[in-house]
Amino acid sequence: MATPNDYRAIARKTDRPMWIWAGCALTSVLLLFGVVIFVVITLLNRGDDTGAEGKLPDVWPDKAENALRPVQMPTGEMVAALTGETGAQVLCQAIPEQRWEEILGGRTLREAGGACHAVTAQLDVSAQMIPALPEDTSRGLPTRTTVAGKLAVIATDKGGTSLSVELVEVAPHNGASPVLNVAVRSRIVTPPETDGKARALAEALIAGAMPPGPSLPKIGEDGEIAPQQVEAGPLKDKPLPVMSWLLCGELGRALGVPADKAKPTFFASCVLNGVTADYSEHSAVVVPSTTIAGLPAQVDGRGVIVQLTDDPDGKTLKFKGTGDLQALAEKMVPPLLGR
Repeated sequence: MATPNDYRAIARKTDRPMWIWAGCALTSVLLLFGVVIFVVITLLNRGDDTGAEGKLPDVWPDKAENALRPVQMPTGEMVAALTGETGAQVLCQAIPEQRWEEILGGRTLREAGGACHAVTAQLDVSAQMIPALPEDTSRGLPTRTTVAGKLAVIATDKGGTSLSVELVEVAPHNGASPVLNVAVRSRIVTPPETDGKARALAEALIAGAMPPGPSLPKIGEDGEIAPQQVEAGPLKDKPLPVMSWLLCGELGRALGVPADKAKPTFFASCVLNGVTADYSEHSAVVVPSTTIAGLPAQVDGRGVIVQLTDDPDGKTLKFKGTGDLQALAEKMVPPLLGR
């Protein structure tokens, strides 16, 4: 054990006073303490970046009706003619879950409502079909570019990226939704790179949702399209023009006349022999007065409206024109629902 004489001997040998040695020791301790504090603060800050806003939701999807469900995939240009919820389901499932996670960089949760909505711990993403390329966005004036060889516009700021790609060249506001919009936003304080992820996701979705197949039919000024024979089947998840051709086929069978004189439109409707059959994704509220094919229906002087879902403001089939429309609806509704 060292004695005071020993320390004095050391001090004489090095010609340094004792207080210098004590100061060096104290400085070393303080420096070490500072390094520990810095490391702790860094770890805590890193934890803040992946805190409440950087975690995956505990409940997903937040609405049961937004859960992914089996859906028929379109081909060719028909992705531009899907109704809103079907289009969202298709985009969410156009590529495998693993591919979503490779592109977005982590575990990904998806749901389908008005758009395909996906989240990771860092990102909030939406993908949907829209009527036209935007002239401006919430992120400012977009810049023209190309994605998968197609015309696109992109706008990026510190919060994220909005990318729109024109998949099919058709006149705007004719009933089609020919533009894919992908929005990638940050969910954390320090935003990750979003431009590249938006482009990669758009390219993957285009490849997945547009395998080789038919083009959209030519659409006239009043929305008319040429008649086409298609195999009988349910309307559910079909592109709008295919719904029209299905309605024409069932009208012909129910009326007992050839359907080659039918007049379909792009908007899921058909006219034949003075009778119109029309499918609506969102309808005026049905006030049921009877049932048709076991479903609530409103029958009055304006025609027949059949409510296809539990929501009275939801999907409907409408019939108007001459003849016994109620009997006509009884024949047409079951095959159009796949019964």
